[in-house]
Amino acid sequence: MDYHRRNLATGMYQKNADGSLTTFKGAVVGLPQGETLIPTYWHGQERDIPTAVRLAMKSGIKFPSYKTPEAAMAREQTIHKLMEKDIADFQKTKR
Repeated sequence: MDYHRRNLATGMYQKNADGSLTTFKGAVVGLPQGETLIPTYWHGQERDIPTAVRLAMKSGIKFPSYKTPEAAMAREQTIHKLMEKDIADFQKTKR
């Protein structure tokens, strides 16, 4: 969530054709600490998985890890709903 909120606050989001904003695109990858949800959207661009993993590791940010890919995806769905609410609130203040 911090990654998403930082992108929102700094304007590092993608404006989509439908008027929506994208602050986070991600993937679940198997890392030593477990199935980890990492961003694939870095510095205003979507990155391939190997590049996203390198950027995530280099960032020093502790991204959430889970025991199974299914648990990671379930949590991603919950986080996604929270991000949608943040974006809706943000867009209301920009009008």
